[in-house]
Amino acid sequence: MDTSRDAPRSLSKPASIAVLYVGGGCDFAARLERERERFTVHTESDPRAALDRIRGGDAAFDCVVCDYDLPALGGLDVLDRVRAEFPELPFVLVTEQSDDEVANEAISAGATDHFRKRDDAARHQLLAARIENAAERARTSRALEWGLTAVETARDAVCVLDEDGTVEYANAASATLLGSDREGLVGRRWGSFVPDDELQPTRDAILSEAREGRWSGRSSLVRGDGDRIEVEHTLTSTSDGSLVWTASRSDTLEERLSRRERAMDEAPIGIVLTDPSQTDNPIVYVNDEFTALTGYSRDEVLGRNCRFLQGEATDEDAVAELRAAVDEREAVTTELLNYRKDGTEFWNRVRIAPLFDDDGVIDFFVGFQDDITPRKTYEELLRSNTARLEALFEHSPDLVVVHTDDGSIRDVNQRMCEELGYSEAELVGKTVWELDPTSDPERSRSFWAGLPPNEPTRFEGALERRDGTTFPTEVHLIELNVDGEDLFVAMIRDISEQKQREAELVEQNERLDRFASVVSHDLRNPLQVAMGRLELLADDCDSDHIDDISRALDRMDDLISDLLVLAHDGNDAMDIQSVALSDLARTCWQNVMTGDATLTVETELVLDANPEQLQQLLENLFRNAVEHGSTGSRTPSDDAVEHGST
Repeated sequence: MDTSRDAPRSLSKPASIAVLYVGGGCDFAARLERERERFTVHTESDPRAALDRIRGGDAAFDCVVCDYDLPALGGLDVLDRVRAEFPELPFVLVTEQSDDEVANEAISAGATDHFRKRDDAARHQLLAARIENAAERARTSRALEWGLTAVETARDAVCVLDEDGTVEYANAASATLLGSDREGLVGRRWGSFVPDDELQPTRDAILSEAREGRWSGRSSLVRGDGDRIEVEHTLTSTSDGSLVWTASRSDTLEERLSRRERAMDEAPIGIVLTDPSQTDNPIVYVNDEFTALTGYSRDEVLGRNCRFLQGEATDEDAVAELRAAVDEREAVTTELLNYRKDGTEFWNRVRIAPLFDDDGVIDFFVGFQDDITPRKTYEELLRSNTARLEALFEHSPDLVVVHTDDGSIRDVNQRMCEELGYSEAELVGKTVWELDPTSDPERSRSFWAGLPPNEPTRFEGALERRDGTTFPTEVHLIELNVDGEDLFVAMIRDISEQKQREAELVEQNERLDRFASVVSHDLRNPLQVAMGRLELLADDCDSDHIDDISRALDRMDDLISDLLVLAHDGNDAMDIQSVALSDLARTCWQNVMTGDATLTVETELVLDANPEQLQQLLENLFRNAVEHGSTGSRTPSDDAVEHGST
């Protein structure tokens, strides 16, 4: 199918990348579009409608991003149909889970890339970078095809000569210009086209000069029908020793020059021409893309040296490299931090080359300016994140191990080596289950496959040292993407002391249970017998001591109950909080039968206590004070309620 409709859009809007997302994730498409200002993401949930949009030409897409799981048609079916009609269109298949079989099938079917969809910033950045690279590669490939097409369809004659000047290739315009068919030109010597009375005496000198770089001139050529024509022609050497001969009738030379100027005007990158014959090598031409890149108009630029784009943060070494190349009349490529008219910074990939006239004198310097800010920003972010992760990795107090989804260890930190007694070289390449005696390969793989993306998961395991001793561990595991590969990072902590404390608590609780059993049975049973006997004694005799004995037995029963509560609910009893004594006292006073008694609180004391236990204590104290207090003639220390000493 003819896809030439892509060419005008790509040349006129080189900064834009049109992406068609085939799937149901609107949030995914919006997130992808935010990753690059260049991206325009179109979404289509219906795969058949998506195919119609690709064929329809309403938009020329640079890349298709397609979900694997789709209604009606699967992602691989969409890929097959796209490849049948658009074999060069970049196509990225995304899946929810990592599946090597699907990935291999997708690549075999012609997918540009296979990507696992994950909801985190790093994965979206990586996907955006892959889409951007795929689109640029496709554009470059199309540009090469267009270049070959341009040569084939050029109005100028173009021939490729070997080192001896024999024609190896001739385009259609060459055959037309020389009045021959293309097959008839191949194998002929270049000099055979030139009349004997013109260039033949100096043919070898011309070829020699051309091999040194370039020769151009004007002369007559003899056509196949014997007619002579006046042409402007040029011989230029290539890197492999071949020569490229171009020729055009003299009466079309001005038109050809005009086409070259139009080509520069419409080029997809910034182009500058400077005149080294004038003072300070001023700018004499800029194209539209340069003004769009820098924010300056042509009138603001012409006559100035290119250094006006530099600023305080521009690298002086890179500037010196440019100046040296200009002084030596050489080509150079470098990267500069430049400034737009509004003061914003941008990274500029600058390529400068001299342009020579027919006599080998420099006419102009041509400069190509390409905005590479997105790439530099991504590289800086990558360097920064890498440095932080490396510092955390090496200086973490925890043991850190990085492994693949098949358990193979890729990296460990120094703390891991020290604790286990191995060198880094000895640990790298082992599997995690060689170090963890509690793990099983199949269960581990199944567990890793079910982990939530980008969320740490905690579990317990064990590690075995080189000397055979083991210790319990707490592991925090997270899956990360490193250089396009899904790896697992485990942060491991020795919990031997914690396990020892837990064992001690279990033993302590068992002792408390035994104590509670003794109190409940061995003390309470005799106490109940004593209470029963006291009731019988009260029926037989009348003594003031009986009430005292009864209160003492009740107190013993209360103490036993309190001990049992403490034994069974010890953790709750140890729940210590800050308690305002005045507020709690007033609450407790309302919970007991106080009769006509009153409570006076004269304290702002705040205690660290268990609120429930303290409340029980105060209620008991108030109850006892009310029951045993009086308003008689006893001393203040005997009369708690009346004198407010509670």
